[in-house]
Amino acid sequence: MKHELVDQPELQAEMLTVLGRTYRRLGLFDKARPLLEQAIAVGRPVFGPEHERLAQSLHDLGVLLTDMGDYAAAGPILEQALSMRRLRLGREHADVAVTLVELGRVYQDQALNKRAEPLQREALEIRRKVLGDAHRETGVSLSDLGSVLRLNGDLEGAESLLRQCLETNRKALGEEHPNVFTPVNDLALIVGARGDYPAAESLFREALIKGRRTLGDTHPILASTHNNLARVLLHQGKYDEAASLLEDALKIALPALGSEHPLIAIYEINLASVYLARHEAAAAEPLLRHALQIRIHAPGLVPSRRRTFPEDDWSVGATRSLLGATLTALARYDEAEAVLLDAQRDLSAAPHSPEARTTIARLVALYDAWGRPDRAAVYRTRLSS
Repeated sequence: MKHELVDQPELQAEMLTVLGRTYRRLGLFDKARPLLEQAIAVGRPVFGPEHERLAQSLHDLGVLLTDMGDYAAAGPILEQALSMRRLRLGREHADVAVTLVELGRVYQDQALNKRAEPLQREALEIRRKVLGDAHRETGVSLSDLGSVLRLNGDLEGAESLLRQCLETNRKALGEEHPNVFTPVNDLALIVGARGDYPAAESLFREALIKGRRTLGDTHPILASTHNNLARVLLHQGKYDEAASLLEDALKIALPALGSEHPLIAIYEINLASVYLARHEAAAAEPLLRHALQIRIHAPGLVPSRRRTFPEDDWSVGATRSLLGATLTALARYDEAEAVLLDAQRDLSAAPHSPEARTTIARLVALYDAWGRPDRAAVYRTRLSS
């Protein structure tokens, strides 16, 4: 294409953008990225620094980088695209809403919900005004704002928006559309956050069926639903099916995302949790060590929190804590002690958080198993305080 359209750079940039966007939607991220980067390189000198076509290419690259887990790179690119679209199209244009949504998702994936919420509210207002309440893009904004509210703890507000979204999408798109699958998945997250795991299980199973029908069996987004269903099964002690789902999640995600993506760490940690519950600590250890490596190399990221439970905290400290429990189960007490003490230091900024208290309990269990009752008593006292 580069040689065929060398004398038509405007068309070349546009075609590269379309191809890059198509590959991204198919989950072929490695093929999409060079096309979009080339579209920007070709388009910037042709269109100028503030053209809507260049803004589209930047927008698409920002979305792709979000999918790839590179949130630090995606944010500034989407901010640039948003600024250009507002300048060229005005503040109440449908394309402005599209970029507001994607930038809000990046902030949310970084746990910056206070920055994400006003962007999603603005996008919803634009779409209601420009497209109407019954439009499918309005349904998307209902879902995205609901996701932010869920993570902020407003489960009632989130559920109301998601049910509106589901009704809108069913009317606009029918049952067999990916935009129906997503709100069912997110409603299940709310039900799970309330602790009703059997009901959440039923909804996740419905979402998985819909997702497979509309996206196929190997789309990367399905790995997230596998993970979510596995979590509620783990809470119910259904370890074998949970393990199978998480193993499938990794098989789906690894080819599309690569081995160092933050989502891979989440799936590995959850699979390790299942293995540990099944007393298979030797299988859990390599998963946790790899997940910890990912987390250490990406310390500022909170991976894809739009699709995980509010109580999830797979920080470096939380991952080290679980690894320490695994080493205790393997009777490697010296290693376990060092890892758990490191985890305790990592989590010291929030000493009353669930993960911090879980780490103290794991230190008690370590010292009990190690035959060091004096040390166990010290940490047992901290648990009761």
